Amino acid sequence: MPMFVSTAGQPVEDQAAFWRYTVSQAFGPLEMQTDAREGFDGRIVGRTFGPVQMSDVRAVAHVVSRAGRHVLRGGPDHYKFSLLLRGSGVVEQAGRYVVVTPGDLVLYDLARPVRFALDSHHLLALTVPRSAIPLPPTHVASLFGTLLASRSGPGRVAVSLLTALAADGDAAEGPYGMHVGEALVNVVTGAIRERLDDALPPGGAHAELFERITEWIERNLHRPGLSPEAVARAHHVSLRQLHRIFQAAGTTVAAHIRARRLDHCRRELASGEPGADRVSVIAARWGFSDPTSFSRAFRRAYGVAPRDYRSRPPG
Repeated sequence: MPMFVSTAGQPVEDQAAFWRYTVSQAFGPLEMQTDAREGFDGRIVGRTFGPVQMSDVRAVAHVVSRAGRHVLRGGPDHYKFSLLLRGSGVVEQAGRYVVVTPGDLVLYDLARPVRFALDSHHLLALTVPRSAIPLPPTHVASLFGTLLASRSGPGRVAVSLLTALAADGDAAEGPYGMHVGEALVNVVTGAIRERLDDALPPGGAHAELFERITEWIERNLHRPGLSPEAVARAHHVSLRQLHRIFQAAGTTVAAHIRARRLDHCRRELASGEPGADRVSVIAARWGFSDPTSFSRAFRRAYGVAPRDYRSRPPG
């Protein structure tokens, strides 16, 4: 079932504060400014599809910002994609300033300071765990505060899917919502890849080697003995060189392996299929030989124990 929040049921004098609290609960601590003098009109319809959350937001003009002090106080470790359907405004992040108009799809990071100023608007926001996007963090970071292509290629598919879900999201929730979520992750990943092809200079030998290595790792995640040393041997590079390649991509070999294994486990746990394997069996299938270590790693990554994640209502 969708989550519905509206300021309509609040006293006029409390509506702006209620909206700020609601948005902070979803996106982490933030500040809000508005010139609304006759209350504050806003509503959110939220839906969960597997690993992602989609919010259909309508509100009067206001500004929200997450400064450095808010980021330090915590918040979701997620990427955010916003599709503007009505209104206009600006997004500022990472020293970039972009004007958004209807049909634009903008990418930003909830773990960094950001400022979003909009007039009266209607937008669709997609919140995606950082670990679900299988791209080097430093490459994705180069696009924070910029527009993704939304009128062609994968971005256009993402826009079509988002608007279809906004119109009839109930039909996609339930036991198969996870598959819809994975489709959303795939199309926004494609939109990022396309934008990176345009924005980044041609990759050198290290970029090509990084891609080959990560593809090889993906095929070998099931091996308990998969380690930085094993990866280096398989690609005839020194361990030091391997670490440098991953450092240039903003991560480490071990962190990449762990994140990809955890994401595969999360997908299986979220499937909710009858007769699904035990948690320990799923963990072992993706290279976790110690159930206790797996449980700790999963809790650190997703905030809940694996069994609790599996028992969540589908959606």
